[in-house]
Amino acid sequence: MSMLGPDGEEYWTTKEAAEAMDVAPSTISTWRRNGYLTPLEGSPPRKPIYRRADVAHAEKMAYDAAIRTSGSAKRTSRRFTLPRADSRAA
Repeated sequence: MSMLGPDGEEYWTTKEAAEAMDVAPSTISTWRRNGYLTPLEGSPPRKPIYRRADVAHAEKMAYDAAIRTSGSAKRTSRRFTLPRADSRAA
């Protein structure tokens, strides 16, 4: 279950972010390792917490980097919208 921070933003664990973006948890870790995603300052190293908007931005950055380095023209389109909070499984 996602949590709301004191700033009113929604925050996700690695598992929640992966489920919401329909990727494996290792993908979220890769985005972090590649510098596309930064966990909330002060979150535990073994249980990082990410801002919802940052996760969506990281997905777009990773996708754009993959297109740039693939050497081929963009053949598919991907919508970069945040999943609706009420559309995720509880």
